[in-house]
Amino acid sequence: MSRHIPPDDVHSPRQHWNLIKVLRDQGEGDYALAIGRWDRKLRLAIRWNGSKDNPIGNPQSRGLPTWFMVPEDFEEPIIKTLTGDELKLARNFFTLR
Repeated sequence: MSRHIPPDDVHSPRQHWNLIKVLRDQGEGDYALAIGRWDRKLRLAIRWNGSKDNPIGNPQSRGLPTWFMVPEDFEEPIIKTLTGDELKLARNFFTLR
C-alpha cells in the first residue's frame, strides 16, 4: 500500500492553483503530470510523488505538497510524450488559451 500523498490530493497553493486533471501518475517515488490553472492561466504542472519516508513529495511549501509550473517553452515537448486520451485531453485543454 502506497503511503505517499496522491497527486489528485495536491491542491496547494490554493490562492493560485486549481487542479483540473492529473494526466499521468507514475506512482510512489516517481513523477506526476497535471493540467490546471495558475492564477486563472492554463498551465502544465509536474511534481515528484512522495514515498514512505517522504510522503509529501517535491515541491512542497510549508509542509504542504505543491505543483511546479512547467515553463511554457517546455509544455509542447512534454505534451508530445503523452499518448491516447492523455494526449487528446492535453491538446484540447491548451487550445483553449
